[in-house]
Amino acid sequence: MLKKDKKLFYTRGWEVVMKLKRFLFILILSLSIVYSVSIFSHTINFDFYTYKGKKVNLQNFKGKYVLLNLFTSYCSMCLVELKILNKLNNACKSDKYKIVSLLVDREGITVLPKIVNSNNITYTVGIAPSNIFEIFPDFSITPTTYILNQNGNLVERVVGYKNLKSWIDILNKYVNCN
Repeated sequence: MLKKDKKLFYTRGWEVVMKLKRFLFILILSLSIVYSVSIFSHTINFDFYTYKGKKVNLQNFKGKYVLLNLFTSYCSMCLVELKILNKLNNACKSDKYKIVSLLVDREGITVLPKIVNSNNITYTVGIAPSNIFEIFPDFSITPTTYILNQNGNLVERVVGYKNLKSWIDILNKYVNCN
């Protein structure tokens, strides 16, 4: 192969690689949009039990925004965020939202009452149903909080710990928290 032919070969090869990369990027972006639309387009509804044993259905909160926080008992940032969400619950006096925190690890069930009582948590805390990973297939990191609108449709997913100011800013997108 001549030098000129080699250069042409590598140039054309590079063009093919770049076109393939663009195609894959567009494909992945399209699939992500379709996936997120499918997740955000259906009503989330399930039963769970509070840490006191009371059965609750998410439809009980219809007409309100719901901050549905999923946490584990062994996640230190989750436990800090429970306190932050409790402060949010006390700071934002709007009746247009509810906070619900659900424990996802079965090993933590025995310590859940202690977690709630020692932190004086005043909002609804319970145990996630066993099919929580089917309900939220994108859930993999704790804490994760899903925001449901008044009809129970998923409108936002918040992954990781947030401080009180961040939560107030997030909540203000949906209800007047000032």
